Amino acid sequence: MIENLLSEVTKAARIEIENRGDCELLSSLILEETDQFISYNTLRRLYGLAPGGKPRRQTLDALALFSGYVDYRNFCSTQPKLNLWKRKAELSHLLAESNFTETVEWFKGVEGQLFKLDLLLTAMRELYLSNRDQDMIQLLDSGAYDIENQSYSYQIQVAVSLGLLIREQPLDGRFGLLSHPKMVEAVYLRLVDYSALNGYYGHWTRELQLSPPTHESAVFIHCLIQLIAFLNCEQLPSIDMDNLRVHPCPSALLGRIFTVYLMQGDPRSFDQLWQDLLSQDSEEGFDITAYIEPRTFALATANRPLAKWLIDQIKINELTLKQFQIHELHVHFLLNALHSIFEEDHVQATYWMGRFDVDELRRPSFSEFLLFPLRRIQAELNGTAHVFPDELRDLNLRLGYAWFNEQFWFDFFEK
Repeated sequence: MIENLLSEVTKAARIEIENRGDCELLSSLILEETDQFISYNTLRRLYGLAPGGKPRRQTLDALALFSGYVDYRNFCSTQPKLNLWKRKAELSHLLAESNFTETVEWFKGVEGQLFKLDLLLTAMRELYLSNRDQDMIQLLDSGAYDIENQSYSYQIQVAVSLGLLIREQPLDGRFGLLSHPKMVEAVYLRLVDYSALNGYYGHWTRELQLSPPTHESAVFIHCLIQLIAFLNCEQLPSIDMDNLRVHPCPSALLGRIFTVYLMQGDPRSFDQLWQDLLSQDSEEGFDITAYIEPRTFALATANRPLAKWLIDQIKINELTLKQFQIHELHVHFLLNALHSIFEEDHVQATYWMGRFDVDELRRPSFSEFLLFPLRRIQAELNGTAHVFPDELRDLNLRLGYAWFNEQFWFDFFEK
């Protein structure tokens, strides 16, 4: 049955899997379509290009989802989704005809939230790749993608799918679409590409800074501009801190605002700063999603007191976490390992690293951004901290963040 599934994956990807490059491309396609990461090495083993054992059920479920099934069990018990293929053929015909009145009406007749979302992503990808920006704006303005009625996990799926597409295309001449409020809300505000803050995402940020579509996006952009300057070891731009106010403030944005105050050297204690920010939005609490930016900042800067404070404040019930929170959970595991090393408890640090799975970071932008602290923690535990890895030297050249330099590697746990 696994052989049949691999055949379906090949058909869905429309490529033959013959070498490592094919596996790398397939890994990217699976991530774009499903928001689930399967490493190219795993795919090499599955397709017989490298030795390996039995695949995990999680891997089989992701492959089945990519092929149009709910999961591996569904693949084993049902026929291919002929209805989805038929619908995609109808959609392609409508898009080719550029009849958006009929297209919008057609979408109204699509039943099933996930089914409709899949078709909407197909339409948006096709339009973006064809440089049909005005048509895509029409589709967004039509309300076919009602982002406010989507669950957060579906919103992230759309953002990741379109974000991975945008990062591979030239941005020049596309800012009419990329600055459109619905495009900003659907993708830009929900997918920070930490691996490209000096690349396309930073370019996108600076263009939006000229005329942010909403106040929330303006605050979000201010936060990112501060982070970019910090990572590049540049003087932080002047900012009116009193304007970092959004009511109500999304939890993730509240965490970004908190981090900006830290970068600016705010003299308040972490407790006082957070309470002052929290008082502006009484509905927010110590939610796991609120702290993804402070946690990545603590890891990237090896900030001992911040790491301890975050660990003390955040209480996580792993059984209640939703799928989109899994990568945040593994960032938390990494933070615990960092804190344990600062406390000179290598046994506990080893425990946390045993629970940490870099594949669960899911988005390449996250795994690249956190590679420096990850490798430094691993080096501290395995006794190789005296060697600066060539892997990080190459990564630094590509990302261009002056913060992650060789001297910082050796000073990482000296604070």
